[in-house]
This record gives sequence, structure tokens and C-alpha cells, in this order.
Amino acid sequence: MMRKFTILLLLLWLPSFVSSFFELDNIMNLRKQLIVLTGWLGFAYMGAAIILSARFKWVERLVKGLDKSYVLHKKLGIFAFVTLILHWLVIKSAHWAVQLGWLVRPSHSGKERVITGIDWMSVAEKVGDISFKFFIIFTIISLVERVSYKKFKGIHKIGGALMLAGVFHTLFLIKWDLSLIPMNIAIVLISVISVWCAILSLTGSIGKKNKIKGKVIQVDKFKGGSDLTAVIRLKIKLENSLQYKEGQFAYINFHDGEAPHPFSILNYDEDTKLVEFGIKDLGDYTHQLVNEIKIRTKVTVEGGYGYFQVSSDANQVWIGAGIGIIPLLSRLYWLQKTSSTAQNKIKKIHLFYCVNSEKEAFFNTEIKAILGSMDFIELHLVESKKGNRLTPEQVLKKVGNKVYSVSFCGPEAFGMSLKNALVEDGLPENAFHKEIFKMR
Repeated sequence: MMRKFTILLLLLWLPSFVSSFFELDNIMNLRKQLIVLTGWLGFAYMGAAIILSARFKWVERLVKGLDKSYVLHKKLGIFAFVTLILHWLVIKSAHWAVQLGWLVRPSHSGKERVITGIDWMSVAEKVGDISFKFFIIFTIISLVERVSYKKFKGIHKIGGALMLAGVFHTLFLIKWDLSLIPMNIAIVLISVISVWCAILSLTGSIGKKNKIKGKVIQVDKFKGGSDLTAVIRLKIKLENSLQYKEGQFAYINFHDGEAPHPFSILNYDEDTKLVEFGIKDLGDYTHQLVNEIKIRTKVTVEGGYGYFQVSSDANQVWIGAGIGIIPLLSRLYWLQKTSSTAQNKIKKIHLFYCVNSEKEAFFNTEIKAILGSMDFIELHLVESKKGNRLTPEQVLKKVGNKVYSVSFCGPEAFGMSLKNALVEDGLPENAFHKEIFKMR
């Protein structure tokens, strides 16, 4: 996706390069083209990043899932960071060369764009210089994962203000030469959409149409190897219907001063408007949540998001590691409701439930109860404490010589290891489906 987007941006800039090709023997003309190119790329990457952050449904469809959107958003931020540093260096290079006596300061007569007595071009340059420095600090802080999720979400709102500054800087400095028209039209379109997204971000309106108020009505707690709760099953009564497909996740705002967090949906009943989540103690916030959450707590649920739906392939392998079993469990509930039609398409599903020990297979009994009515699904409990870690060989042994697809939800490193080995054995890369459940 990044490669295709970058190629598109380069194609839009290409007319400008071609029109000035025979002038590039002059260092200042070459510098002008580099300023245009680096500025265009940095602006477009920033604009695309903030559009992705707005969580529009049409954008999610385009990138095939909000989880993919967040990964792309991070890449765009890093690319914008690099290209804008290059943009700043190219601009400053002439000033440094003049100071060192390598170049003579060129004349800029007629450069100023004065409207209502204000030199807007100079203002735009100043705004760009100041916002660039803030953007560098903003990006570095955003990439430091030691910063808490709450602070990260709060700091990330600054991105909206930086985008507004970037739009102001760009629109007042673009020139409307004939060769620049394709790129400039794209700049205007990105500006309009990104300003809208920036306003949504700064006013806290992102995802507003997908937000539903609700109340916690049931909390089932599962303990691991200590007296502390390891996992909870949360049931929430919603005031309105949730837009939901099996395998999706949603953001939950517990109105406790923390930013809304994403959690996988375990099951949803459209008739009763009851939505269930499985939440594991995975850090400071979830540790407090699973041990202190109370019935009647008011919440706001935003969703559903994600494209981790049941495949139409005849032979399938599902792998859920730890709490990664939750989206697969939601798939089981969906199949249970639609088993009469689903069975016509699906011949066999091998479900691997990977846990540390059977004691920590908190949803094993529930899964078995569902499978009682679906004999085309075979459950395999994989316990690492018994020295039985899931390997590609185990998967291949179960599927035999049949064409199959894999749906994986669990730790990133584990998923990549399995994928690489199975792809090497002949599994098509696009037949391995997984959620990239990392939202920063």
C-alpha cells in the first residue's frame, strides 16, 4: 500500500520534473525541484495519516481493516518525518551555502504575495518552520512506546493542529504553473479532507456516529495461577444497535479518565442489544480494569471495526493464542447461528486453542458447548506447559494435502513465525489472515 501510494505521488510530481528537466544543470533549479518533491511527499504523507486516523468506514474498507489502517498510519508518520526533515535541510542548504561563501544570495524580487497589507508568503514560511520543529518532537514522542496509552492519545491530538499548520503553509506557497496543476489539485483535495479530519480530532468527534451508550450488567472473572483476576467476560447492555460482524473489535470508554481502549467482541445479540467482550490483564490499565470493574458501570462503545470475518474456504485452520481466542469465539457463535448455510461451503475447520495450561483455557468449556452442534469443527488444545507448542508441522499434519486458509489471532511474533513457515511450504501469502492488534 505504501509503495503504491508513493508511486502515485511521484507520478503527480513528474510533470513538474519533466518541464524543468533541461534546467537541472543549475544547482538552484535542482534545489527548487527537491523542495517541491520533499514538501509534496511530506504533506501528502501527513494528510493521508490524519485521514486514516478519522476512522471513516470507507477508508477502513479501502485498507481492509482498522488494524491495517493503524499500521499504515504509523508508516505514513515515519515517512512524513523523514521527508520533512529532508525538505527542511534542502531549504536551509542555500542559506548555509551563502554563509559559507559557496553561493551568492539570489534576488527574490516579486516573491512576496501581499494581500491586505500582509506578506502571507513570509507568514506561511514562518508557520512551516515552527510547526516543523513541533512535528519532529511530536513524532519522536509518538514513537516512544514507553509513553502511556492515555498520554499517547492526548499528545496525538496535537497532530490535528500540526496538519492545519501544514495546510496553511502549503496553500500559501504553491505556484500554479501548468506543470504543477495535477499535483496542486491533489494538494487542494488533501487539504480539504485533512482539515475536516483535523477538526474532528481536535473536537473529539472521531467515531461519533459509531458510539453507543451502555451499561455493564454482568462481569464473569477467571483467575489464573494467583488470586488475581486474569481474564474477565464483560456483558454490556447497549441503548442502540451496534453495527457488527463476527470477528470485529470495538473501543470501550469506561469514563474513568482513560482514553477509550480497543477490545475484541466475544458475541453480540442484535435482538437484546447485548454485547460481550473478553478482556485480559495485559498491562497497567487492563490490570486495574479486570480487578475493579463493577456492574452498572456506564460505558460508551464505539464500533464495530475490523475485517476478520469467517472465510468462505472449504478447509480452514483457526489459531487463537491466549486472549486471541476471542474473535474466533465470536466466529463460532456466528457459525452456530448460520450453520445450516455455512456448512454448505465449509467442509472442515481445525481450531487450535494455544494456552499456557488447561487451567488458563478459560473459554474451553464454552467452545466445546458450541461445537456440540457443529461436527465439522475440530478443537485442538495446545498447552505449552506440557512442552506442546504449536508448530507448522502440526498444522500441515491436520490439513493433509488439502487446499486451506489460516486465520490467526495472537502474539505478532508467533503469527509471523507460523506464516513464514507455512508460506514456505506452499500456503499462498494471502491465505494467511490475521489481525494486527497493535493500535500505536
